Amino acid sequence: MTDESVGHPFDTGEGWQPTQWTLPRGAAVDNLASSLFGQGFTDGIVRVLSRAAVRPDEMRRKLTESVELRVQGATLLIVETRLWSASVVPHPANPREYGRRTYALGGTGTTLPEPRSAPSKGAELEIHVEDPSALAQRLEDAKGRLTKENPLSEDIAVEGVLQPLTVVPLTVNHHNGHPAASLLIAADGSSRISAVHDLLGYSPSKVAYEWGGDDRKFRQEVNRWIRLVRKQGWENLSEEEQAKARALTIPARVVVGFRSDARANQLFHTAVRNFIGLTHIRPPKPYGPAVENEAKADAVLDVLAQPTTTRPARISASEKQWFAGVITEHDALAEGFSRHRDVRAAEIVRAVLGGGIGTARRVNDGIRSLTAKQRPKREDRVDIAVELILRPVRTEKSDALQFVRPRRAVLQRAYRMPEIEALPSDSPLEGTAEDPRSLEDLRDEALEEVEHGLGDSGRLGIAQTELAVKAAYYMAIAEPMALQREVFGGSGDEDDRTLPVVVRAMLSRRRGVFQAYEIVRAGRLGQKLYEVDEAGMLVLTVGGEARELTDSLVRHTYNGEALAEVASGFKAASLRWADVTTTVEALKKAVASMTRVPIHAGGASLVERDGWDSAQVSSLRQRLDRIDRTLANWADRYDDLDESGARESEEHA
Repeated sequence: MTDESVGHPFDTGEGWQPTQWTLPRGAAVDNLASSLFGQGFTDGIVRVLSRAAVRPDEMRRKLTESVELRVQGATLLIVETRLWSASVVPHPANPREYGRRTYALGGTGTTLPEPRSAPSKGAELEIHVEDPSALAQRLEDAKGRLTKENPLSEDIAVEGVLQPLTVVPLTVNHHNGHPAASLLIAADGSSRISAVHDLLGYSPSKVAYEWGGDDRKFRQEVNRWIRLVRKQGWENLSEEEQAKARALTIPARVVVGFRSDARANQLFHTAVRNFIGLTHIRPPKPYGPAVENEAKADAVLDVLAQPTTTRPARISASEKQWFAGVITEHDALAEGFSRHRDVRAAEIVRAVLGGGIGTARRVNDGIRSLTAKQRPKREDRVDIAVELILRPVRTEKSDALQFVRPRRAVLQRAYRMPEIEALPSDSPLEGTAEDPRSLEDLRDEALEEVEHGLGDSGRLGIAQTELAVKAAYYMAIAEPMALQREVFGGSGDEDDRTLPVVVRAMLSRRRGVFQAYEIVRAGRLGQKLYEVDEAGMLVLTVGGEARELTDSLVRHTYNGEALAEVASGFKAASLRWADVTTTVEALKKAVASMTRVPIHAGGASLVERDGWDSAQVSSLRQRLDRIDRTLANWADRYDDLDESGARESEEHA
């Protein structure tokens, strides 16, 4: 029998009967270690990886013909082999737990950092933690949660681990001076390795820090099971012992190399996360919408913060941390960021959603890196921005679904305003270190835009939009919420306008601008939100108390109707233009509604089969044609005056 040779397989019985492995000799382990040094690994990773191989000689041969595994922006080089289960731990920042993470910006200060690429620029990750107990506790928590939520122990007890785990080297550096730890983590397969450890009675922290740092203890642990099987024979083992023997080794795809695409300039940790996303955010076991958006949000931040060969970084490294919520409020202030949550929300909205097609392409690159979704929609980008905005809120509320879920839905709807995409990507926002404007200045600019009819014509101005983004944040977070989802299928009295329509109607009025200003002012001070009048003064009830702002009050006050006192001039005309565009939309909906009328219940469309009276259709088309010509005349007149004004400017230049 050679260094890692195999005995004869056990006779077939109930469940999988694994091959009886032997403990590799030291010479085989040393030979593999020599080959691994050629892959650019650090000494510690070479040691743990060479002893982890069940068949070191086989793995050494495979290193010369590693398999290429393509991910978005890079190629991973892998070797398929078997590893001892006592050598692998779960991913310490397992994305499956994104939805429960706490973030330092929310006040807990307990965020575990994401593994990053090692300085060697090879196929190795590194992570910095305060001390061994921080990572040990994280590994224990991960194992407990994974075995509870994704239980695989019963299946593995009978069949062992069927699909290979993707294993990546990780070096753990400690701030308190404790020696670095070298680990092998399951980038894909944390649930499986957690189930294996559960069967064997292994503590992942023990695997990481006790066996991981002591070769003798590691080999003793592995050899005790080998001796047990050899001594008693398979048929004499108890069911529990057979289950442990099946879990003693795991099939693995060990990442031994990495090559970034020439144009992507991608780092190793990004390639690993892209692989995880392609494996889990898509089937077979989706993480769920909120968690998917969390994972995609980090991928998007990576793309925005990473320069390419043709484009500079969209956000700085410190902005990335602030947006991700992984720094404390104190550290954020030290970096020059605002303490106000609405300013952070506006910055995230502008970085992820503003800037037009240029930003959309970069954000889509991040989404595709995890989902392979070829054409992400605007809604996808909005959902990602909202998850980033809500991270500190979720932490403060302990991720209470009854609080977070409705607010997530409201912000996702409100931030679908098309005006947001037109926000300049490089212009400063009120409240940032680069912008000297005050909140009052922003209010006054929005009032000027109202006077010019912006909003009534279907589009808010830049100041109106910025104020809307900030006010919508506090209106959604408030208790009770001052902005809620539209109601469908009610008695007919409910206001079923979408949130962008409601917010636009509000910011199109002077009173609405004053109201939005008051919302942001009060929100920043942690005060309740109250209604204001046309002059921006608080509205008092009969009892002399301020009237608290509610969704129904907002919808009633800003119902989209034209103001009766505005009867002439551009303002009056812009209000009528809003009526025109609204009527056209109503016509489109009416035509679509008529198209859906079936011949009979469950049948095909009546008009698509039988058509409609040609005389009635011709009459309506003639009226529409006259309207069309009138609108065309208005446009021609506008263009003529515009060209005339341009010529006059040139003549006087």
